[in-house]
Amino acid sequence: MSNGMKRTEYGYVSPQEYQIDRDLDAWLKGRKKLQAIVYTKPGCMKCRQTVRQLSKAMRTKAVTATADDIKALKAGGVQSMPAVYIFEGSKPIDYWSDLRVDKIKQYTEG
Repeated sequence: MSNGMKRTEYGYVSPQEYQIDRDLDAWLKGRKKLQAIVYTKPGCMKCRQTVRQLSKAMRTKAVTATADDIKALKAGGVQSMPAVYIFEGSKPIDYWSDLRVDKIKQYTEG
């Protein structure tokens, strides 16, 4: 069609509708992606290694834990750092603490 309409799987749409559809599709796909929050402490080699390895497979946010964070994490059962939380979109799907090579491989070698 010469009037600028774009063909989609459900018919023809205007260029603006086409762009909105693409943006929405990308947003929805992004919501299902895995992401990690890793609580670390300064100078922690296991923490740096965990963040580095997980970053290869997913969006990873490293948070330097404050004294209050560490107190809360320990109250929640964390024995050693790092404390790792894996999310699919906004849904938590996994958690562990310490350097867990088996868990890291589960997500990086998929």
